Amino acid sequence: MSDEASDLRELLAAVCEALTAPGDDLNDRRLVDRARWARIIIRGALDEDPKDVGWNAGYLRRKMAEEEAANR
Repeated sequence: MSDEASDLRELLAAVCEALTAPGDDLNDRRLVDRARWARIIIRGALDEDPKDVGWNAGYLRRKMAEEEAANR
């Protein structure tokens, strides 16, 4: 698999994780925040250089980790 394909898979996996709230509570404000982050990251992936997709996936995962740490 090429690096670009691997980065794209990582981005899609990160977006999927972002849209899965802990406990899968669809009324959770956290899910709304995660959906907003995912949308921003997807838009960036569509508008930016494909080489940045890996960075975008990492950024989304860092945002989720910060959010999870703040809600413990």
